Amino acid sequence: MANNQRHFPWLTEHDIAHRGLFEAGTSTEENTLASVHAAVKAGYAVEIDVRATVDDIIVVFHDELLDRMTNGKGAVATWGFKQLREEFIVGKSGQPMPSLPDVLDEVDSERPLFVEIKSSRHKSPQKLCAGVRHAFEGYGGPVAIMSFDPRVVNWFKTYMPKYPRGLVVGREFLLSVKRRLALQLWVHKCKPDFIACDVNLLPNSFCTSWRKKGKPLLTWTVRDQKMETIAREHADAMIFEKPAVIGDQA
Repeated sequence: MANNQRHFPWLTEHDIAHRGLFEAGTSTEENTLASVHAAVKAGYAVEIDVRATVDDIIVVFHDELLDRMTNGKGAVATWGFKQLREEFIVGKSGQPMPSLPDVLDEVDSERPLFVEIKSSRHKSPQKLCAGVRHAFEGYGGPVAIMSFDPRVVNWFKTYMPKYPRGLVVGREFLLSVKRRLALQLWVHKCKPDFIACDVNLLPNSFCTSWRKKGKPLLTWTVRDQKMETIAREHADAMIFEKPAVIGDQA
């Protein structure tokens, strides 16, 4: 029976724009205020990635290293927030990487926000999670956290249970018996409200069983019509990039 199952219907009410509704090489680069604005205006929920600077400010940026998406080099975690803002821009956007509070101000409670927390397996996620929690203070809109790191999901279960929390599942969890068993144990421990599974792994017995219990299944990253068809059939909401969902628009 569902007993004390938590219920957040907004988790699956919208398609979710991956890193905002971005276009690489334009002013709406991934994880920028412009891409977040574009997603909200188009009526989509928004997914972003966050990690911490050396001075424990939570910034919106996917990669561990600056190299791919900025004119800088090295790990984000070795730079202070003020330095990052003053010295580097994100791709062709002309803008520096935003902080998590910047994005919360941009979304302004208009659409659900999914915050994927990027942690280091070699470091406790305590300060990172606490920084995300601090950024959320006073924000009234629908917001969820998600992570590949079960320690992050468990931290929010313990310290900020009011926020829906999701465990992100990739190939490493489902392609070996040992890892499948570990996944079951972590799900039992951190009790995620939703699972976000790699679309390339759908369908699978774990996710099918999860949905049969009436629990939300999200899937990522849906990039074309074939993936979208799979996602619509085997998941409850999709995290997508153009041209999926919106079609072949310029």
